[in-house]
Amino acid sequence: MKAECLASSSSGNCFILEFNVNGVPTRIMVECGIPLTDIYKRLNERAIMLTSIKACLITHGHQDHCKSASKLNDLGIPIYASKPTLELAKCNGNELMLEKPNRVLDGLFVMPFSVEHDCEGSIGFIIKTKDECVIFINDHKRWTCNLSNFKPDYVFIECNYYHTTVYAQLNELKKMKEQPNIDEKTLAEINIKISQHERNLESHCSLRGTIKGLEKLNLSNTKTIFLMHLSDRYANEYIMKNEVQDKFGIKTYVCKKIGGIK
Repeated sequence: MKAECLASSSSGNCFILEFNVNGVPTRIMVECGIPLTDIYKRLNERAIMLTSIKACLITHGHQDHCKSASKLNDLGIPIYASKPTLELAKCNGNELMLEKPNRVLDGLFVMPFSVEHDCEGSIGFIIKTKDECVIFINDHKRWTCNLSNFKPDYVFIECNYYHTTVYAQLNELKKMKEQPNIDEKTLAEINIKISQHERNLESHCSLRGTIKGLEKLNLSNTKTIFLMHLSDRYANEYIMKNEVQDKFGIKTYVCKKIGGIK
């Protein structure tokens, strides 16, 4: 498999995966959460034609994951997602049935599974060909289904924030809130920041959560781990990359905000 990251952050997500299917290079897109003009531009920079993309998988209905779904569908690229995601994306796509192998292309199957996130219909993917298996889990807090029977060659997984940083900032904000004679404007600003942190903690995956998730997988065949959706403010790509790589002894890369893999 070959992988290209066109975008990976809360500003937008888009990936190209290329498989060898029965001797034929076959590309799919996973997530399309950036404007179509940016998709064209970033594909062109990589000498990839949009017409070579045979399908697009979408994990959930937030705009940073599904922004261009309807336009891609209009251009003839089949969209695959859960029913709630298709409705949120306002897209006439193909509904994926949970925990069953869905034939997306000849020789390429997708088994979706539910993940916990603050968006109805959020799913992860097991993408399989005859020769390779990919597990792709973007925005999530956790998942409950047992995936240990699968032996992925590659794992793409969200690692949104460094838990030590977020908990330290949250505790500091709560202390500030308790200060005497705090003015209403400052209090309102603090409450907004606390709410943002608490939302992150309940709907996204920390470095610690990413490691716990990876521990549930059978990584005996895994060649590479890709960390996705790092927060601009609360991630530390060097610590995250090194801790995951040291923990599992598997080559680990970070998917960058405006494209590229580091």
